[in-house]
Amino acid sequence: MQYYQQVKYHEILSDIQATITYVKTLPNVKDNAIAVIGFCFGGHVAYIAATLPDIKATASFYGGGITTASYGEDTPTINRTSEIKGTIYAFFGTRDALVSQEENEQIEAELKKHQINHRVFRYDAGHGFFAGFFKDQYPFLAQHPSYNPEAAPDAWQHVLELFQNYL
Repeated sequence: MQYYQQVKYHEILSDIQATITYVKTLPNVKDNAIAVIGFCFGGHVAYIAATLPDIKATASFYGGGITTASYGEDTPTINRTSEIKGTIYAFFGTRDALVSQEENEQIEAELKKHQINHRVFRYDAGHGFFAGFFKDQYPFLAQHPSYNPEAAPDAWQHVLELFQNYL
């Protein structure tokens, strides 16, 4: 928590932009084919990243604080929704104690208001419902207590669809 509380919006954007600049130098990366995915804090960071013009597709999983915070800035991240240029898919659990239904409905309303190409997926699951999906392939990954074996594979199929269709 000590480090989390020190994170700043402009530093997040700077780090993501530096990563994009580096990724574009890799030989197997097609021009303008950059996507981002994030979970929890990373889901919020992915939403922030979606405002960068190089990001063509974003998968934001249960991003907490999008409607209320923006890491050291006065303006919550949701107020930057109009800056999203690519397509964004947002994933939420209806039993998430950290991201309320009101918050994810507010996010969806803002995406619609600004005519952002998007889809919002809601699952009968709690926060962290995806964590553990790759545990069979990568045994070192922890499985979250809220891991949902029905929701996670369905969500992953939508992520693959997003990346295949928009990159």
